[in-house]
This record gives sequence, structure tokens and C-alpha cells, in this order.
Amino acid sequence: MRVWTRQHKDVLKVIEEKGVYRVDPKHINMKMEEYADYYKSLYKWYSKRAEKLVTKPDDITYPVWVSIDEEMQLQIVDDTVIFEMEIDESEIVITDLEKWGYVVNYFYLPRDEKDLKKHYSELERYSIADESAIIMSGLGNHYPLLKRKIQSSWERLFEPYRLSTTRQGTIWEIKKEWITNIIRGSHEGL
Repeated sequence: MRVWTRQHKDVLKVIEEKGVYRVDPKHINMKMEEYADYYKSLYKWYSKRAEKLVTKPDDITYPVWVSIDEEMQLQIVDDTVIFEMEIDESEIVITDLEKWGYVVNYFYLPRDEKDLKKHYSELERYSIADESAIIMSGLGNHYPLLKRKIQSSWERLFEPYRLSTTRQGTIWEIKKEWITNIIRGSHEGL
């Protein structure tokens, strides 16, 4: 399967030296800045579930995100490269981008539109305007069953149904032998 991932240019140096790249938490800190802890926590949650689908090596904590569809790949920005890779599909955890958006925002991940309307009615009954506050604030202490319902719904990220046509994926590492093309920006000296 052909996939793409945009990475900091330093990742290329690591691959050239070691033949493999595994996410370094300092890269998450640099990229996400003040949101790094939030994303590291989210990625740890994701990794615990994703490793049930694709075995994760013991010394890896965070996944590498890849674009499954060429037209959805991230574009070059300063200090980045894009790796185009050929990887066996059994090495990739594929998810629906829209479903991931529910998880990232601490929202209830519905089965379908009917399920979502039912959930919104429940929030309305409790006069809850900010659904993410159930997870991110003390509001969840007042509504523990609702909090558990929302968190449990995130497991659906890995179920085969889709809410959108946009897919994304994760792999545990980038192996040099998987790379078929490296796209560098003009600042990288094409």
C-alpha cells in the first residue's frame, strides 16, 4: 500500500544513520508546543488500542501518522520532507478521519446520525452546552455515566464503519526500505 508522511527534515537524518525512525517525544514537544502533553496523552490512548490491531514493538510509545490517500497528504512546509512509502497493509492501522476528530475533541463518537441525535438530546436534557467539558473539567464528576459513555464510544474509532470517505493511518516506525520517494521543499536543495 502506498502512503505518505510529512516529517521534520531531521527525521531523514535519523533514517539515513539508523535505517529506521521511531517517534521521539521531543518532536511532539517541538511540533505541538503548549499542546504537547494533550497530544502525547491522546497518542498513548490511541497506541494502547492500535497495538491490538498491529503489534507494536515494546520500545515504541507513539505512532507515526500517514496519509492513505495521495490527495489528502500534508504538503511541504519549512524544514519538512515527505516520505512516500510502500508498506504492507498489515503494518498500517487505518481509521476514518472524521471519527478521529470526535476523539481528539473529546466528543461522543456516534454509530450514525440517529445515534448522534439521541446523544445531543441527552446533552440538552442535562443543559450541557460544551460536551468536551465532561472530559476536560470537573463536569464529568457530576455526570460519571455520561463521561464513561463518551470515553467508551471512542473504541468505535477502530470499528469498520465510516462517517466520512477520508482515511488516515498510523505505523509504528518508518523503515528505510519502505521509502520509495522523498519530496523535499525548495529550501532543502532539490
